[in-house]
Amino acid sequence: MSGTYVLTQDWPEERERLALLEAMVDPLSRRAIESAGLRPGMRCLEFGAGSGSVARWLAGKVGSPGLVTATDLDLGALAPLAAEGIEVLRHDVVADDFPPGSFDLIHSRAVLEHLPAREAVLDRLAGWLAPHGVLVVTDCLAAPVLAAADPDYRAAMRAWIDVLALTGTDYDWAGGFPSPLEARGYREVGVDRIDPTVRGGGPVARFWMLTVDRLSDRIHRAGLAPDDTIRAALARLADPAFVDVAPAFVAAWGRRPDRGR
Repeated sequence: MSGTYVLTQDWPEERERLALLEAMVDPLSRRAIESAGLRPGMRCLEFGAGSGSVARWLAGKVGSPGLVTATDLDLGALAPLAAEGIEVLRHDVVADDFPPGSFDLIHSRAVLEHLPAREAVLDRLAGWLAPHGVLVVTDCLAAPVLAAADPDYRAAMRAWIDVLALTGTDYDWAGGFPSPLEARGYREVGVDRIDPTVRGGGPVARFWMLTVDRLSDRIHRAGLAPDDTIRAALARLADPAFVDVAPAFVAAWGRRPDRGR
């Protein structure tokens, strides 16, 4: 996934951060995949598979781990999946390809939002699908957190949005779902979303605390928020008395466009 991706797996707390993301968003991803028409025997691809929770779940649903391919640029967290029989590949979705019709279902989560070439990647995905294959895309929508009540938390989250925008991330993109699929002729299109609440000390708050902390040096260097604002936001996220809104996650799905499109 070519570009400057900064939330890499070499950070000591990244495995915990990924696990918290899975706990928060897996229910949405699973619901969307099932709504898209998941069936036993489907050949599945999850690109940017992270720690592999969805790929592992897919293996159970389709009836064989050998039907599932999980890809990423960093395969460190995916090694256990390979031992379970899931095909694990280092694959750059921007630059690398798959043969036409390789998969019956493709899923991605928190990937396309980070890619400056997201529209070009989306153009290519239909070619990897079998004629009746389905695509499911899940990404983060930051907009709800811009209405957060607490000013320090709101400012820190605004800085999170802006610092990743410097690398090409677009946290507004998912707000247009399912339009990117409809515009490409996908059929039987659907959309779903979750709007988590941040409760200080809870798992959602812990995910965002780790995310902001991970980016705090970059935020400081870019001059996007004062250090005391970031410290105050992190304290709020650790405080059990703190309750506020969080970014949403949106899933869109559809069946492969007709060959004539």
